[in-house]
Amino acid sequence: MVAVVMQAAILCAQPVATARITREVRATLGRDYVIDVIVTPHEGDAWSRLAKRVTGDGENWKSIAAFNKAGDVLTTEQKVRVPFSLLRADLQREIVSTLFPNDKRVGGAWRHVVVGSAGVEGESLWNIAEWFTGNGANYISIRKANPAQGLSTRKGDVIIVPKELLVTAFRGRETEGKDAPKTAEVRKAADDPVERAAANVDAPEAAVEAVAAGQQPSLSYDRSAPEPYAVYRLQKGEALYSSVAIRFTGRVYSKDVGDVLDRIVKFNEIGDVAKMRVGYAVKIPMELLLPEYLPADDPERLARETSQRESARLAKRTRARGLSGVQVILDAGHGGRDVGTTHDGVFESTYVYDVMCRLKQTIEAKSAAKVYVTTKSKKAGYEVADKDVVDPHSDHVVLTSPKYMLEDPVVGVNLRWYLANSIFNRAMKSGTAREKVVFISIHADSLHPSLRGAMAYIPGERYVTGSYRKSEQVYLARAEVRECPVVTHSEKESLEAEGLSRDLAESIVDSLETKGLKVHPFNPIRDNVVRDEREWVPAVIRYNLVPTRLLLEVCNLGNEKDRSLIKTKRYRQQLAQAIYDGLLHFFEEQDSEPSMLAAKTTK
Repeated sequence: MVAVVMQAAILCAQPVATARITREVRATLGRDYVIDVIVTPHEGDAWSRLAKRVTGDGENWKSIAAFNKAGDVLTTEQKVRVPFSLLRADLQREIVSTLFPNDKRVGGAWRHVVVGSAGVEGESLWNIAEWFTGNGANYISIRKANPAQGLSTRKGDVIIVPKELLVTAFRGRETEGKDAPKTAEVRKAADDPVERAAANVDAPEAAVEAVAAGQQPSLSYDRSAPEPYAVYRLQKGEALYSSVAIRFTGRVYSKDVGDVLDRIVKFNEIGDVAKMRVGYAVKIPMELLLPEYLPADDPERLARETSQRESARLAKRTRARGLSGVQVILDAGHGGRDVGTTHDGVFESTYVYDVMCRLKQTIEAKSAAKVYVTTKSKKAGYEVADKDVVDPHSDHVVLTSPKYMLEDPVVGVNLRWYLANSIFNRAMKSGTAREKVVFISIHADSLHPSLRGAMAYIPGERYVTGSYRKSEQVYLARAEVRECPVVTHSEKESLEAEGLSRDLAESIVDSLETKGLKVHPFNPIRDNVVRDEREWVPAVIRYNLVPTRLLLEVCNLGNEKDRSLIKTKRYRQQLAQAIYDGLLHFFEEQDSEPSMLAAKTTK
């Protein structure tokens, strides 16, 4: 019996596959499907020289040393572990080609054949996304590209990783540095001569190449500095405001972008941004970085990735062909006396209400879904205006019992989620599956003028767990509040909601892009708002009980081109159709098995 146990332990310790790349570089695919890269230092080697050889950038030595929990002095006796994501592109290709001999590039995409000999299950889609796209969260897009594939894999399964997601190493030498991927298509720089000079471009509105969806850019870190920072080297055509301030810190509002820029300029002691050139090493204080751009072993990043895997595991969708049995709750932002953001006479409330009406009409005409709405114009109802410029209305009411004339915007927002909760509770009592209820709040944003396109907010678990209630008379006068005055979200419910909502947001964003509609260039799906040095989830989805819920910003009214588009009935109809298609696809796809994305946390 002891011998059997020892033999099983030995088998469990053996790697799935090994790869000897050079005399100094060895890689293994462990039983937990993590690619472990070991580098043997040269005689008299230094951290910076080793980092230069294997990653192409000597500045990465600090990240590698920290990854190994080592000091500043490198000795030849040390076996140095190097994160796969930091390796030179050619080393990444050689390692993958050896560990996965049946992998190859097909028509620009990457065809991965699962090795999967560590047990019944093969590599998780999260791991596959990390290797080939640089970001495990891209598992959602990979899953959509492989509709017949469950989240768990088996030996021999073929997984196609779309070209637009691939990191440089797997996109093909002839396309490296040239292709502008679909989800990060060429973005336009602001009409600012200083920024254009800083971006190394000459013509107005020159293209700024953005990062591929989820593709991690090259960052190095100095955690030993008095104020720890990351270093990013500007690429050709990149501007400080977009490629650094917006991309890495998540700031999107003009004031916030300006504040971050001021801090970065001072931190780097930049005298003249116009003199910054390609390759300039920009230092970014680490406290400004989004979690996904922190070092791979940073506790905040690890906690966020663990939470994402768990939310993906709990997000169990259901199939509903033609939206049969689905209940869709639609909400148009603002309304009444609250017109929302305003730019050049374009009122947010006017145009998002029109998009909502078009979406309601489309769903009811083309599917079997039941549509509910939270507000209504007493005069116009839900009639779709057959014209570009829409007449504003200030007679919107929240459809509670009794109705609430939209006067106080805060009260109006809170009554919307109470109303949504009431609709959801009635659906549960009637036997509707909780996964078949969806809530979508439609808005238009007011961001930095360089940004364009749609962006979705979902309820991040860490912002919504807990209990909430409103006790003022204006609320208690409504039946929907009295029937369920206290709202409580458990951690499990919050994680499930984050996963389901992210899936729906991905489906809608994919649909928008498929139709050629603009989508925010960096992180179009966010689990919180970052503004004025605060982070939060909008109340209409924070206190909402519907598991699958999101707030969709259909455009940026702060951008002139987005404003022009939203004023056309054609574009508003395209938006409505794209949202509908995203809903349709969300319910047509179904995972046949529980997610394996949490494998690392459940072992």
